[in-house]
Amino acid sequence: MSVHLLKPALKAKDIYEVARRQPQWFVPYEESQAFPVWTSRKPARVNDLINGGSVYWIVKNQIQLRQEILGIEDITQEGEKTSYLIMCSPDLIRTQPIARRPFQGWRYLEPSNAPKDLGPVGEVQDVIDPEMEKDLREAGLL
Repeated sequence: MSVHLLKPALKAKDIYEVARRQPQWFVPYEESQAFPVWTSRKPARVNDLINGGSVYWIVKNQIQLRQEILGIEDITQEGEKTSYLIMCSPDLIRTQPIARRPFQGWRYLEPSNAPKDLGPVGEVQDVIDPEMEKDLREAGLL
């Protein structure tokens, strides 16, 4: 059974900023690219995460984006505690916005509580502003 992670997108003012800043951190991973998410704590449910799990990003107190988890790598440096990189697909997928209170670190998200996908984030200029999208949905135009 898969499980997901919830993680705040720190200091991101909107999904545009997340889409703009991630590519500068992409690293080679298994003959492709990946976005690494650093954590000092090893997730207890590693097998569930790499078996169809995603990182769901919280932007402005709402779950708004997700990225598929490709793998989890241990990073050990001499004389230091082991840390972990959660390797995510570079593809950002928009989700239905769901309110979520702030927290530090990450939390598990069961698939039954995960928001529905709205589709991939295209080029940054193709992304509709989330506030405008909310207003358009409420008006029945989307």
